[in-house]
Amino acid sequence: MCDIKKIINEELTKSDVKAEVVRVIDSNELKDKISKLIAQELKKSPELQNQVVGITKNVITQLYKTLWTKRSFWQSQLSNKSS
Repeated sequence: MCDIKKIINEELTKSDVKAEVVRVIDSNELKDKISKLIAQELKKSPELQNQVVGITKNVITQLYKTLWTKRSFWQSQLSNKSS
């Protein structure tokens, strides 16, 4: 056991470990795994799903309210002809 520890200490430097950690964190494989875990948790918890739906609904409602109140700013830019 002591030999393995000695080999590891000799073979890996802090910069090697840091580079490997950064590579793993930036990899698409890790992002995919995290996405799958989140999707699984959302499916398991209807309460969490309802909260996500509520937040999304509020954001979209606020967006439409903002667009409606500021319509004079962007409405004149719309036209029915191709550019």
